[in-house]
This record gives sequence, structure tokens and C-alpha cells, in this order.
Amino acid sequence: MLDHAFQRRREIERMLLSGKKLTVPKLMAIYGVGKNAIRRDFEVIGEELPVIARQGYDGGYFLMDGVSKNQNSLSHEQLECLERTAGLCTEKDRQIILSVIQEFGPYCEKNT
Repeated sequence: MLDHAFQRRREIERMLLSGKKLTVPKLMAIYGVGKNAIRRDFEVIGEELPVIARQGYDGGYFLMDGVSKNQNSLSHEQLECLERTAGLCTEKDRQIILSVIQEFGPYCEKNT
């Protein structure tokens, strides 16, 4: 059961990252689970990505503007290596490395 939930959440995450707006009824039909399971999926995904829920007409779940479709594509080891390397570079190269982390690393607010 846990493996199914994990796989379902990764698939939902990929759909969100591709720019799709998703609804609970649609996902219930695709995965054959109840609305509480789908809502829990969005809670878990929302811990890593900025998921927005809109109710009513034209409602659904989608990602905040500015989130890259490549977000979270760096492994933990790659991210740590880039962060270490950024500390050893010139300011110009450091800014380039930080922009790579911003685009491909885990989501974080632009102000951080």
C-alpha cells in the first residue's frame, strides 16, 4: 500500500511540474482511490512543492507560478556538491551555481 501511495504521489508531482491543473475527482478515477487519499497526497506533495488549491469553478490543484518543471531534479549529493563548490568560486561563478540550484534543486522562496 505504501509503495502505491509513493508511486501515485510521484506521478501526481510530475503532472503538476508539467504545468497541469489537477482535480480530486479526476485523480480518484485515474488511481481508484478515495478523495481523502488524494487530499493526503497533496498535503505530502505540498511539503516539497508550493501547491495551490483553488475551489469552485475552474478549481483544482496546481503549482505556484515560477516553479521550474525541473524542480527537485538534483539528487541530494549533487545539491550538496554544488553548494560546497559555490563557496569556493568567484562571485560571478557562485551566482551561476546558485541559479542552477534555484532551477533544478528543491523549491525555496526567491528571497532565501
